[in-house]
Amino acid sequence: MPSVIIFRNSFVHALRGGIPANAPRYGRDEPWVMRLGSRGSRDLETKFELKASLDLDEPEDRNLKDLENAIRVHKALRHLTPLQARDPRLWTRFTHVVFWSYMRKRWPVERFADDPEKAARFIESRYFVAQSQSRALLRNGIARLWWTAHLSHDSTRSNPYELTAVLLSTLDITQQILERNMGRAPIVLAGFLEFLMLNRKVLLAGKDENRDRIRRLAKFLNVYGGVSILDCLSQAEISKLLNAELKRILSAEQEATTA
Repeated sequence: MPSVIIFRNSFVHALRGGIPANAPRYGRDEPWVMRLGSRGSRDLETKFELKASLDLDEPEDRNLKDLENAIRVHKALRHLTPLQARDPRLWTRFTHVVFWSYMRKRWPVERFADDPEKAARFIESRYFVAQSQSRALLRNGIARLWWTAHLSHDSTRSNPYELTAVLLSTLDITQQILERNMGRAPIVLAGFLEFLMLNRKVLLAGKDENRDRIRRLAKFLNVYGGVSILDCLSQAEISKLLNAELKRILSAEQEATTA
């Protein structure tokens, strides 16, 4: 397998600083970044090798292929440590070079053609790692695939990506969970996803009320984490807390419909 190539830090910095000037280029189907600068000033070869071939499926209509692609990225880069997987140089090269065609289909800049400022912010968040915060990694078009799989992977299950499927079942679930404190607490995250899976009829059926229930459960657990250390909770304790809160939510809904 070939070695993984990343961008040099100075090149990432210059590329990010040039977003306003380069914005029209993000609407091109052909990659253009490799024509900037010399190879020596742009690329840096690492000692890491891909553990599997890495070809991403492009979205088709409403099928975004997030789950399939998250699994592929994670398997190919499963040897990365969390620290290495926070490196903007890696993900910036992936979004601009290796997976340009995928990025053009999954995160097209044209949707903000009438608003240059929004287009620039969109490019910064999806094609770069704008900040060192975890949520920035979950917005980058390729880093988010690795991190969602990494955070939900469970090698003890017959299907180690079973919870990944729950996490990526809708973008709303992904955002509600990973952009809150629980996204940084593996046991809590696994407990929450397991709870959603076991209560899929009232939480994962795709209806508006189901999305609202998930948001309320996520907010509840996040607020609870403000007075308790989430990492100290067992999955059984998490399930007990969520079950009690879900009963309260469903009861309130029932009262509202009969009032």
